Amino acid sequence: MPILITWICLIVYWILAVFSVSTYESFHITLLQWDPSNYFYFFRHLRNIVIAVIMALAVYKIPVDFFKKQKNILIITIATFILQLMVFVPHIWAEYHWARWWIDIPHLPSIQPCEFFKLGYILFMAGWLIRKKKEMNDDNQLFISFLFINAIFLAVFCFIPDFGSALVVWASVLIMWIYSGLNWKKILLTLWIGAGCVFVFGSIAASVSTKFAYLQERITYFMWWWDDDSSQSIWWQNEQALAAIGWGWFLGNGYWKGLQKFGYIPEAQSDFIFAAFSEEVGFLWDIFLIALYFFLMYYVLTRLKWVHDDYGKLIAIWLLSLIILQAFINMWVNLKILPNTWLTLPFISHGWSALMANCMSLMLIYKIIENK
Repeated sequence: MPILITWICLIVYWILAVFSVSTYESFHITLLQWDPSNYFYFFRHLRNIVIAVIMALAVYKIPVDFFKKQKNILIITIATFILQLMVFVPHIWAEYHWARWWIDIPHLPSIQPCEFFKLGYILFMAGWLIRKKKEMNDDNQLFISFLFINAIFLAVFCFIPDFGSALVVWASVLIMWIYSGLNWKKILLTLWIGAGCVFVFGSIAASVSTKFAYLQERITYFMWWWDDDSSQSIWWQNEQALAAIGWGWFLGNGYWKGLQKFGYIPEAQSDFIFAAFSEEVGFLWDIFLIALYFFLMYYVLTRLKWVHDDYGKLIAIWLLSLIILQAFINMWVNLKILPNTWLTLPFISHGWSALMANCMSLMLIYKIIENK
């Protein structure tokens, strides 16, 4: 029950945040297409919540044993992997800032397949670890096979390119290595191999198309921001996000009274919703949001001690790590601690694919903990 209460609190926080900070973006996107509206993103995301809740309830109805069968895991993994590969199919993938993140299927909303591919990936790799973890420390060939499979998945993210998802997925792999008892030499080797793969795959992707050069610019100006003498800084949105958080200070400027959401922070309803809303509600409500994520992590980890199913326990920890890692990476980007990764804030940012995947993940965690 505490998981469901936390889920409801996060959705209420989302309603308050998106209703306020998405007004400018909503008006801007509807101005030249149909009747201007300040609430386009808000009403569209209300629809997204309904869809996400329905999908979460569908997961609730599926027995946990369904996810333990290798045949079912393989079908889910292959289906989500094929869905992910569709971003490379002409006339289906939708380009956004030169990245192939979405696919457009006629008569259906745009889908961000990587959010669902992460779920298939977790189910597949968790099954692998449960069957092989006792041999992983001693069998180098098995360890290399594991790294090779992960490198293939990582390459897909890099060629989209979606380095934010690559970062989160690889970090979650390291967490699972530690949890599964892999020796530290192999954990460190995994870390360096992951970094090397991202560098190599990213370089290949950049050489294939110069459109990806902006990714290099973001990293370059993150490291040497004082050299950015362009008319509008590469780090414009990060600088404005940090300014919004600073101006909000502890109590905020008042609900609906933020200024940075009016075009100063691009994507205020998604990537930078944390900063845009912080200007209005202040650090006090930021603490409340962070506390919800910490409580979710604390509650799940403490309750998992009573779960005897190792496979279910591994899935729950892996799903939880994805949610928490993505949440804090998004907030660190808003605070200009990390370069822009385009990772959204779980349960808060606008976007139906991420919301649906997160709600399904949380419901699966709930089922595992409650032994449903």
